[in-house]
Amino acid sequence: MHSWKSPQSPAFPDLSPILPLPSPVSSTFQHRVSTKSTSRVTPSPRIPPELFLDIVSFLAVTDTSTITDIHDQSNLAEICNCSLVSKFWLYAARDHLWRHVRLGGGRRGNTFIELLQHYTSGHESTLPSFVPHVKHLFIRESRGGLSWGPKWLNAVLPTLAGSLVNLHSLEAERITWEYLSSKSRDAFIKGFKGVRKLSLRVCEFRTTLDMIRVIGEFEDVEALALDRVHCEWDDIPADSEVFVSRADDRTIPKPPRRLRELAMRGAHTRHVLKWMRVAMKHDGARVTVEVLRLGALGAKSAPAVGKFLKTLGTNLKELHLGFDAAFIDNGDEVVSHIDLSHNNVLREMHVYGLIIPSLPPSDLSNFQPPTRLPPQLMPLTALLDGVRAPLRALSLALYPADPHALSSMDFEGLAHVLDGRPWTTLEDVLVVVANEDDGRMGGIVNQRLDRLLERGVLRVNVGFDDREVLFI
Repeated sequence: MHSWKSPQSPAFPDLSPILPLPSPVSSTFQHRVSTKSTSRVTPSPRIPPELFLDIVSFLAVTDTSTITDIHDQSNLAEICNCSLVSKFWLYAARDHLWRHVRLGGGRRGNTFIELLQHYTSGHESTLPSFVPHVKHLFIRESRGGLSWGPKWLNAVLPTLAGSLVNLHSLEAERITWEYLSSKSRDAFIKGFKGVRKLSLRVCEFRTTLDMIRVIGEFEDVEALALDRVHCEWDDIPADSEVFVSRADDRTIPKPPRRLRELAMRGAHTRHVLKWMRVAMKHDGARVTVEVLRLGALGAKSAPAVGKFLKTLGTNLKELHLGFDAAFIDNGDEVVSHIDLSHNNVLREMHVYGLIIPSLPPSDLSNFQPPTRLPPQLMPLTALLDGVRAPLRALSLALYPADPHALSSMDFEGLAHVLDGRPWTTLEDVLVVVANEDDGRMGGIVNQRLDRLLERGVLRVNVGFDDREVLFI
């Protein structure tokens, strides 16, 4: 049981305008006493304010940006019922009902905009506005009939950006920057400028410089995710160290000064990393990324990733690497650019996208003893062998075609590396075999990494990997 705190405690918002005193449990519990009676009136039972918040929090699902529907249907109805009890319950319920807002056009989006305009247009209302409770906003542009046709989001962006002033995170999907009006662009940048988390997914920009300029406007962003962001053409010289546009010779802005977490997948990774690396080189510790998540990493972006990791040095605490499907063929080239010896204070490392194809069948017409093939995923062993940090957690997401393919993995080299001195601090090793079988694959991992199993740090999950490398 938590200790009681008054409504004016820093742990709670100032509720004095709507709750002078804690509310009674229910009016049915109040004692009915005659006005002529001289006996002492028993006070109504009251509940400390923090218990109201606990009751409503119990009904709400744990906050996460990966859940499409924050509440299930039954809990949503119960939280709505809680909002009808009293003004204090209304405040507590609204904090959960409106914390996450997901809009993508259609009836839901239009209804929300109408409600928002009602509260922000000066209409008289007996209840306080719900707007301050909106902390996380997801917006998706409607597809429309034609790519250049009128868009729902383009029309409502000024209203959203001008009203939702307490946003903590913004996730925007399917936005084509060139199709937004100048009014909507200004509203997007100025209205959402104060968010701490920014995610751009499946968005399009005309040039790489346009994308970087938009990101640079969000100076206070602490977590940035760029997922499949497309640019029609690259207007940044490949050999530029000062990052000047060839189009209009304007200097590229600096990266967000408070950035601590960066996630990218298929979003001109090498350009964004070089932009930040050059800024770090000239401005010292302006960007100190502590958590780095990279998906679909291939040979093209590996050199920029290696240089960025070296620049981060001891700032980096957590690393997520998701390789593309070609890693099984060009993994040696990719790993040759990544040296983790400079990141000697890493605490967690997670590797995804490790595809293990089936081995070729034996040639029955050849009477010679079959040639022993080299183990698969040896580049993974080389990558981990370069770790010098006292890691606490390691996870690997494997995608084997079959048990025979899994057995061909370089478990011997991997076990030898993990038995080394830098890995003695491991507390948790999770191997996710992203496939369905009868338990054979899990048994193979336990058998080949038996030393970790004996230490009590190995966990094996067999089933499709549902983790998101770009989750922030």
